[in-house]
Amino acid sequence: MKPLLHEAPLFMPLKEAPQAAIANKGEQILDGMLLHQYRNSPDLREYYMAFISEMDYLFEEIQKVYIGRFLQHAEGNQLDIIGIILQQPRTVILPERYFGFVGAPLSEGFSDDANPSTGGIFRDGRQTIGAITPLDDITYRRVLLVKAMVMNRDVADLNLAYFLIITVLGRVPKQLALRDASSVGVIPTIADREVNLLISGSDTDDAEIQLILYISKYFVPAGITLTLTEV
Repeated sequence: MKPLLHEAPLFMPLKEAPQAAIANKGEQILDGMLLHQYRNSPDLREYYMAFISEMDYLFEEIQKVYIGRFLQHAEGNQLDIIGIILQQPRTVILPERYFGFVGAPLSEGFSDDANPSTGGIFRDGRQTIGAITPLDDITYRRVLLVKAMVMNRDVADLNLAYFLIITVLGRVPKQLALRDASSVGVIPTIADREVNLLISGSDTDDAEIQLILYISKYFVPAGITLTLTEV
């Protein structure tokens, strides 16, 4: 993949999915086939609708199955099947934060008397770097959208990175910026192979930050370290 900060045209969204299923498609077909002089005959329409109402139900259920095959509307097992196609499981390993030095990825400092719930926990060598987490439908759909967008692109550019972050959050945070480490007061590594993500902490919780770090593998090229700073 090309460098992260490579500028490129704005990302094109996925093809728009069909809208909700029509509940009276059979009745609409009947109205289109009836001669004009019979359309206002209540007895004839009631006779026909005794059969057409079953077609309405059949057409609606068929349309629901069809719409459910689109990522934007899929739920439950339908999402799991799309996940198999995209090779993206519902259960993921989300990175966790531990006590560490300032500037290190996924590190937090000490807690204090004023904020005893803050600060990172100590991790020993036997612990894995992450927690196995099953995703709910809404979150899983967003992760699948991210994966689908990446698979439709040849390069990872700056616009794509912003688009993926916004997609997995489902909104635009108050502050969001990707910068070279040297531009945010962090001593750059060899060949400046470090990028810092600045994001507002007031409207972004830990679970959302974990998701961003998880999907970062899709837009951060190999050899570049992503650090995250809440502002």
